Amino acid sequence: MLSINDPNFKHQIDLLNIFYLHSEGQQTWIIYFDNAVQQCVSIADSLNDWEKQLPDFWRINESYLINPGIIYRFYPAEMPHFPLPLVELISGRVLAVSRQKTKTILQKWNRIQRSILS
Repeated sequence: MLSINDPNFKHQIDLLNIFYLHSEGQQTWIIYFDNAVQQCVSIADSLNDWEKQLPDFWRINESYLINPGIIYRFYPAEMPHFPLPLVELISGRVLAVSRQKTKTILQKWNRIQRSILS
């Protein structure tokens, strides 16, 4: 469980229900499901702070920290119409993986795929 003690929002969220955290300027948003409904909460902590608190989540670029358990598909960078790798979440949301994070994310994705096939 993730406890959020923001002045505007005090709640506990099951980590399995979190899709991703998204940073916009000084604000961080947590996107999660609660009772089969997508929810969004704004919190004051930076994405860097959350990255330390959620070590199993993957930082895919400057603005997103995602729950790897909700990745549906990984698209390599060879796609001609988009030069960066993409991850598609089970919600249908597609996010770009930065060039700096590509190697690490691809290694993690391949590890997950190997463990599924084993």
